[in-house]
Amino acid sequence: MKPKVAVIGGGASGLAAAIGAARGPADVTILERGHSLGRKILASGGGRCNLSHSRILPQSYHGARPAFIRDALARFKSQEAVRFFSELGLLIREEPDGRIFPRCGKAQAVLDVLKTELERLAIRVCLGRKAVEIRRQDAGFLVRAEAVPWKTETPTRGGEEYAFDRVILACGGASYPQLGAGEAAYDLGKSLGHAVTGLTPALVPLCVKESAFKRLHGLRLEAGLRVLCGEKEISRCQGEILFTDYGISGPAALDISRDSVKSLARGRVQGSLNLFPEFSSAGFHAMIKARWTGRPKRLLKDFFMGMFPVQLAGTLMDTLGWEAHRPLDSLGRDAVDRLAALLQDWRFEIIAARPWSEAMVTAGGIDVDAVDAHTFESRKVRGLFLAGEMLDVDGDSGGFNLHFAWASGLAAGRAAAKPV
Repeated sequence: MKPKVAVIGGGASGLAAAIGAARGPADVTILERGHSLGRKILASGGGRCNLSHSRILPQSYHGARPAFIRDALARFKSQEAVRFFSELGLLIREEPDGRIFPRCGKAQAVLDVLKTELERLAIRVCLGRKAVEIRRQDAGFLVRAEAVPWKTETPTRGGEEYAFDRVILACGGASYPQLGAGEAAYDLGKSLGHAVTGLTPALVPLCVKESAFKRLHGLRLEAGLRVLCGEKEISRCQGEILFTDYGISGPAALDISRDSVKSLARGRVQGSLNLFPEFSSAGFHAMIKARWTGRPKRLLKDFFMGMFPVQLAGTLMDTLGWEAHRPLDSLGRDAVDRLAALLQDWRFEIIAARPWSEAMVTAGGIDVDAVDAHTFESRKVRGLFLAGEMLDVDGDSGGFNLHFAWASGLAAGRAAAKPV
């Protein structure tokens, strides 16, 4: 018999799970609390939808045991993601850094081809239906869903019950609650015996203590970035930094945010900016010294010309306590050493993450020790599957999180479609 499969959630992993199950074939119903599908897909990649990456490696993921991530992704590399969307009619473009986007640069195109496949496979979509209870019944499940009135996230009490043979939980994480996410979805997993690890925002902008950063609001630059507790390095990366009126954002800041947030729970956290990461310490010092001594009578403000935007040069001079119109040879013997040290190790204090509404993904979630890495079936409840962001797996920025959503959703859907 074709199994009746419920997919709880109409985001990236939920849509992939529904397609995977319906191709099984199974009789599939999506229960989505919002009034449209794929809202987070549309917001991803700045509206461009960075749907995968050409180098999908286990070390780009966090949370779960490395063995789980390795096994979970073994059968779904970037080529499979590209093939999946190409067969749906989406034209793909890979950027030089390995990120994969729809060629048209529009996230709407990704959602459109997915929705068209839902229609082709005759998948039922129930919008404005929040699953509030799942319980076992004989060999299957009863799912109680309450209606969510238009323009509110508060469901009406009562609701309807649906009978299914299998259930796939793909409810998303706690990030972007304005798009329908939230911590309440994890209660469904808990009610069925699954443990949930601590939830923290990840790929989230960071607030810093130093007011000097506000002067750099809007400035983007390539830099190395480290996170330190005391002098112990917790994390490092290199990429684009965006200065904001509260601190830092941009791909590099987002990638170190996970470790920053977790470290903040244990005490004071510092960041370190290397504005010239392509140089070794010795090589950079030699370059700065040669530039300094080559024209010792020139003014400090002119020394920075050609190195940085004016706003950054001014901030650096203020940080060092130097006046822009002083000649270089008047600044003392240690001036070169102080400048070189600042440019490759500019310290600042990280004080907080921005709120959940600005976090791209969730760190933490359903403990994967109780989830099969190949089928995403629960080891606690037969016939229950879990996929996507609600699992304790989160990736770096660059398409890794959406890739895991497609991989886990399709695998869960295919496994759930096995005959009853």
